[in-house]
Amino acid sequence: MATQNKPKQIQCGYCQAGNPVPPFASVVTCDSCGMSNELKSGKVLENHHMLSIYFSGSELQELVPQYLSKFVGVPSDFADKTIFKEFELRMMPFWVFKFSGKTQYKGIGKYVNSSQGSRWSKSIDIRRRPEQGNIDMDQTCLVFGYPEQHREIRDEKIPVGSKEAFDINAVKREAGVIYDTEIGYDDAYGFALGQVKSRHQQLIYREIVQIDGMNQDIDLQEVSYLHVPFYRVTYSYGNWTGEALVDAARGKVLRAEYPISKGHRIWGLGAIILALAMIAGGIILALVLPAWNIAGYVAIGIFAGFLIFGLKETLTKKKVAAE
Repeated sequence: MATQNKPKQIQCGYCQAGNPVPPFASVVTCDSCGMSNELKSGKVLENHHMLSIYFSGSELQELVPQYLSKFVGVPSDFADKTIFKEFELRMMPFWVFKFSGKTQYKGIGKYVNSSQGSRWSKSIDIRRRPEQGNIDMDQTCLVFGYPEQHREIRDEKIPVGSKEAFDINAVKREAGVIYDTEIGYDDAYGFALGQVKSRHQQLIYREIVQIDGMNQDIDLQEVSYLHVPFYRVTYSYGNWTGEALVDAARGKVLRAEYPISKGHRIWGLGAIILALAMIAGGIILALVLPAWNIAGYVAIGIFAGFLIFGLKETLTKKKVAAE
């Protein structure tokens, strides 16, 4: 009988508890003490933070229908007849880097020399001249732990100023699942540093049009490993099922699916009938009445688009609302 391969384990550098290593993980958060262990260096990450879980199941049952109520096509009784089935809390990972940066630059700028040519005309002379200056600013950069997945979460503006120490017990109380980063510290730092340099360069090009030289002094002031809570909510409306993604720290719905009401589909059917009638009229104008053939072709094109719209509204049973 062949022996099965045991999942890879890592011993927490803080409490010595054993933890399984997920595929592609660069960091593993200990399920016993909540400390995060970097696989490459074997170090325990001292600055491990989270955003508090302010919203849970009961609040989300009101929040999701309230958010969807503003979208066209949602059934009028959606809030009353929706049954919520599951609230899965996901703690999603971010690297947070705080930089202090200064860039000295020199190059060529442009300025306008306006001269009065005559009483009735005015000439504008654009000239170039050497310029130099400084860009001096602090910048906080967030790097999401998954390069290709969870686009809605990756593009969110996370309020890192409200972070607090990571509390494994708070996560366990909500039966939360901790997702750890696939992007290691070195790669995340390189990406964040590139963001800072790019931002400095953008600001320089607001002042000059050509950079002849620059000297950058960018220091890392603070690095933190941050977990942000998101709920994956599943619900049903009759035989229809859907899901939503909600920021559990702010109560913001990032995306939510909703069914299309029968009344809205009937409206789409009416649009189809009207479009077919107008297309038939356009064909008559184009083929039977030569003087109106151009108008007929235009009508066919316009109402063909209207027909496609009606078909889409009639046949679609689910839509996605997103910020």
